[in-house]
Amino acid sequence: MPTYAIGDIHGCNRTFETLLERLPLQDGDALILIGDLIDRGPDSKGVIDTVFRLRRNGHPVTCLRGNHEQLLLNGLLHPDKIELWLFNGGLQTLESFGVKHLLGIPERYLNFFQAMPHWYETQEFLCVHAGLNFTRPNPLDEHYSLLWIRRWYDDIDYNWLGDRIVLHGHTPLELATIQAQRTNLAANRYLNLDNGCVYALRQHDRPDLGRLVAFCLDTRELIWQNCVD
Repeated sequence: MPTYAIGDIHGCNRTFETLLERLPLQDGDALILIGDLIDRGPDSKGVIDTVFRLRRNGHPVTCLRGNHEQLLLNGLLHPDKIELWLFNGGLQTLESFGVKHLLGIPERYLNFFQAMPHWYETQEFLCVHAGLNFTRPNPLDEHYSLLWIRRWYDDIDYNWLGDRIVLHGHTPLELATIQAQRTNLAANRYLNLDNGCVYALRQHDRPDLGRLVAFCLDTRELIWQNCVD
């Protein structure tokens, strides 16, 4: 049964559900969500509810921790950091839950965020949110870089990586660049799945953003959906 990796959703639940229909997701198909499920977009709660529904229906869904989930968790542990999360899109997340404070989010959802792993590995693919710091003996040990790093392609240690391909998000790329990475996958062994879906809801000067991108690990096909939120 196929497995699909999906880039940064950022609260765009209508787009997420529309993409699932486009795949189309069949019984038993698995999903890997690359992190940043929440913040900025209009329905972060709906995204998590969709994950809960998919799991109830028998779909294995792995949800990686992104920097935005980490910002929420930082605010949960350190109240003085809540403002930083709110400034980076957390306010929209609170609105989707209909609450005014982080502690108003139901415990079931907070437990969901706390349980998110930093990385996920299959035989052929290594999935992280942002990327890897290859200056470390084991890049998977540095959680900060897994959530925040940018511009790491030139530092890849292919001896450490082996035959694996890195799937990640975090840094929005134009669709043409993502497609070029897909074409060169065998040589480069990395693929960014973030086309900045939520940018369709914001003023910006990058016209080739605004899609939610999926990648089938079995067929190595890219599928995308324009933002409909």
